[in-house]
Amino acid sequence: MHYIKQLTAIMLLSMLTLTVFASESNKYNRVTFQVTEQKDVSNDEITVTMSIERDNQDAKKLADDINQLTRSANTTIKEFPAISSSTSDYSIRPIYTRDNRLDHWRGSSSITLKSQDNSEMAALVQILQNTMAIQSTRYSVSPDRKEKIHTSMIETALKKFNGRAQLVSKSMGFKKFRLVDININNSGNLPRPVYAMAAAREMSDSTTAAPSFESGTTTLTVNISGTIEMEVAP
Repeated sequence: MHYIKQLTAIMLLSMLTLTVFASESNKYNRVTFQVTEQKDVSNDEITVTMSIERDNQDAKKLADDINQLTRSANTTIKEFPAISSSTSDYSIRPIYTRDNRLDHWRGSSSITLKSQDNSEMAALVQILQNTMAIQSTRYSVSPDRKEKIHTSMIETALKKFNGRAQLVSKSMGFKKFRLVDININNSGNLPRPVYAMAAAREMSDSTTAAPSFESGTTTLTVNISGTIEMEVAP
């Protein structure tokens, strides 16, 4: 019985060794490479962040002031249905003197606006600038449009990958190849934020000038990397 167990163990070990050897032998004639597809796309969506900041000796009065300004801004925003908004970074915090005594309270709040309508955004921002300041502006490609463009770019990149695989295989003297694995990665290089300095000028009738926005472009990238195994076929 002991002899049979030893013989069985040796046979299993031999089979495992042969399997590992066969697996390793299948890794010959493999090449890994990458192709890249890039496209400069005009931005069609603008995001503007506007902020309120006030100081007051009374924290309660300060909070009430910030809340009223925010409610007023949101009421105005509702008149522009093409623009979506969200409120963030609301805070009321104490400001201390150098000797660690409470000096006053500072409150702040931000509203982020997003739209694909430049003229509507400019008109709204011009109104809100009477009580708020532009913190930053940024252009980007809208999600739905980016998805459509990426899909087209992936199709092009896959054709490029297949062509490269055929070229490599043929150039190295092999008649055919098979795909071992493939990875697809797409990204969009976000444009640098643009701070709207043109919006700071005051008009003679105390109204604020409308900001001037320039969309620019975003570079979308698709990377496809993979491994092929080249075979000598009859």
